[in-house]
Amino acid sequence: MTDLSVVIPIYNEGANIIPLVKSISSHLHSIKHEIIFVDDGSNDGTDVIMNKLQKNKKNIKFINRGAKLGLSSAVLAGLAHAQGRYVCVMDGDLQHDPKYIPRMYSEVRKGTGCIVIGSRFIKDMHNQQRIDSRLGTFICRHVIGINAKDPLSGFFMLERRMFIELAPRVNAVGYKILLELLARGKFSRIVEVPIVFRMRKRGSSKLDIRTRLEFVKQAGGLIL
Repeated sequence: MTDLSVVIPIYNEGANIIPLVKSISSHLHSIKHEIIFVDDGSNDGTDVIMNKLQKNKKNIKFINRGAKLGLSSAVLAGLAHAQGRYVCVMDGDLQHDPKYIPRMYSEVRKGTGCIVIGSRFIKDMHNQQRIDSRLGTFICRHVIGINAKDPLSGFFMLERRMFIELAPRVNAVGYKILLELLARGKFSRIVEVPIVFRMRKRGSSKLDIRTRLEFVKQAGGLIL
């Protein structure tokens, strides 16, 4: 049985895929794992890169949805193909460093019902925080009542069993699926592992006005 499924939603991240796979494989060499890329119809040659990778690496899965359907629904699509006992979700732009995955894996295995977050804000890790991110985190913690310092992180890990149980209750619209899980799930422990959120070197950010509006709508649905 696969121990860990790493689910990575992507859109036009072709330049980052190979270095990301190499880094994940290097850090998870002692963990039986699979890597699931869920693509929202990239037009930068991602499909060609993935097809070549799959010929050489049998633990890589590639799901091309053909259109931009949103990050949260991409994660759920990856979950549907996952076979690991645990699921790790991370971004495909190399801003989430795979070196933290073994520590997160160690923490999540300490007990059932746990969720582990790669957190940008629990220590002075020299992470830059945008004003909108700071405001979003404040709303999550003090208005919605989420007991985590980084409820908007895109880097987290939990048991696949729990993820599957929560999936039907998750709002698949938007980019902040961790927020949905924290708001709707009953976790025995929430563990935050400090990470350095790296600067993007290749490709472009997907954060735009639409993304911000989707977060407002998502947060409003959790408050009401």
